[in-house]
Amino acid sequence: MNPYAKIKTIFFDIGGVLVTVDSSESIQKLSQKLEVSPEQIRLGMSRELLCEYEKGHLTSNQFYEQLLINYGSTKTLDIEIFKTYWVNVLYPCTESVNFLQRATKDFPVWLLSNTNDFHHDLLMQDFPFMKWVDGGTYSFMVGSMKPDPLIYEVAIKKSGFRPEEILFIDDLEENVQAAQDQGINIIHYVDFSSFGKELRQRFPELGYLL
Repeated sequence: MNPYAKIKTIFFDIGGVLVTVDSSESIQKLSQKLEVSPEQIRLGMSRELLCEYEKGHLTSNQFYEQLLINYGSTKTLDIEIFKTYWVNVLYPCTESVNFLQRATKDFPVWLLSNTNDFHHDLLMQDFPFMKWVDGGTYSFMVGSMKPDPLIYEVAIKKSGFRPEEILFIDDLEENVQAAQDQGINIIHYVDFSSFGKELRQRFPELGYLL
C-alpha cells in the first residue's frame, strides 16, 4: 500500500453492489406452497418486520413464525423448507466482485451491510468474496442498521482507520450520506460503469483497480 495515498481501506455494501437480489422465483414457490397470492407473500415481509430481524432483535425462528402469521395461510411450512426456497435469491455482480478482489491485493477491505443471519449464512456458503475480505460489520450482529450512526462508528473502530482514510461504496443515497456525515469518503453506486467514472475522477490513484 502507498503510505501517502489518501484512501487506506475500502468498505463495500453487499446488496446492490456485490450482489443483486431477485426473490421472484422464491415468492412464487411460497405462494404455491402456502396457497396465498404472491402479493400476500410480498406484503407479509413488511419493512418493519425485516428491520427488526436485520437489527438482530428477532431470531430466524421468530422472524419466520411472524411471517407465517402475516401470510395468513392455513397451510404450514417447515423453516428448513422455507430456507431452501430462498437459497437462490442472491446473484453476484461480477464486475464489482472482481473490483473487490483486485482491491484486496493492495488494501484492507471490509464489508458493511444491513443483513440478517440467514442471508449471512447463505453468503458465507455460496460467495467466495465473503472470505477474501478482512472482516465485516453486519447489522444483525451490532443491533444497528445503516443509516444509523452507530453501525458506522462500529465499522470505523473495527477497521482501525480514520474516517478520512476510508472509501465506502453503497447503492443507497441515504447510506452514503450518513457515512459522509461521519467523515468517510463515499461513492454512491448506481452501476459499475458510472462507479468507474466517479472513481477515476475523484480518486485517480485507485483507477488502476478498474
